[in-house]
Amino acid sequence: MKTTLRRLALASSLAVGAGVLAAPAAHAAGLSCGDTITANTTLTANLGPCPNNGLVIGADNIVLNLNGHTISGTPAPGDGAGVLIPGHTGVKVTNGTVTAFDGGVVIQNGGGNTVTRIVAKGNVGASPGTLYGDGIAIEGSSGNQITQNSALRNGPFSGIGIYQNSDSDHPFTSAPAVDNLVKNNTVQNNVACREGNFCDNDGIRIEPGVSPGNKIYTNKVTGNGLDGISLFGGVNGTNVSGNTVRNNGFNGAVPGDGIRVFGFNNTIASNIVNGNAQDGISVGRRSISPPGSLAPPNGRDNTIKFNTATRNGVHDLYDSNIDPPCDNNRWTNNSFVVAVPASCIS
Repeated sequence: MKTTLRRLALASSLAVGAGVLAAPAAHAAGLSCGDTITANTTLTANLGPCPNNGLVIGADNIVLNLNGHTISGTPAPGDGAGVLIPGHTGVKVTNGTVTAFDGGVVIQNGGGNTVTRIVAKGNVGASPGTLYGDGIAIEGSSGNQITQNSALRNGPFSGIGIYQNSDSDHPFTSAPAVDNLVKNNTVQNNVACREGNFCDNDGIRIEPGVSPGNKIYTNKVTGNGLDGISLFGGVNGTNVSGNTVRNNGFNGAVPGDGIRVFGFNNTIASNIVNGNAQDGISVGRRSISPPGSLAPPNGRDNTIKFNTATRNGVHDLYDSNIDPPCDNNRWTNNSFVVAVPASCIS
């Protein structure tokens, strides 16, 4: 058990979310920063400031109910995660605030977990040098549901991020990240920069190579530093639908887009994308290296339909695959003012 910074009473949870199996109630008299919980847990007071993780989930199929309370880190970087779910399934984290950590709620491997009604705010990791950098992060994990949360002022990577491949900022066991649902969240003002003022903080960030089946539905994504929603190279089979994406891209290293797609076989449908710094919806050019070789499938075979995009800084709709036009991206039934190339966008 880590050094106690603040004690709080612990009560058993009487309500278990749908799809989460009941576990024995916790019996400890108190709880400290960095503790691992293995039973249903309801907080009765705030916890923190915590210098090395807030709480760590240590069992499958348990509920952590913050009960309206706050788990907080310290002003210094290196605090880890507010709630860390390492390699477990069927866990539910709900109903409270996680703030001032390097990452707010971090799902690391495992799968089938739920994060709902959490306010993840002000979780900022220094990069390079600390882990995470997201309000809510899914790392090499599948079948999770991230719903009805608020991700505010986190960074320097994302308000909500999905990662499949381990790297220095998000080290974990690389594994598929498929069939995750990110729905009905408010993702706002995530603008923190990396060291050296390299500002690439996205609202919702799907990192390179993430596998098919992820769904980004009906989120409100506003005021984030670079792109509102960004699908990186190799991301495929992701459905981005029904989101409201406004006023992003004014605090990045370059002007950002509302929805930026570098991957392939993705569907971008029925979104409202207005007032973003650069483009409303853009598809990135596929790279060819060395010249004359077959190109990787980035920036191709995407479907962009029934979106409304207006008042964006440069283009409302933009496909950088100009030669050949749109390169098998299908743009249909969108509402816009300025689109390039006009020959294949409708």
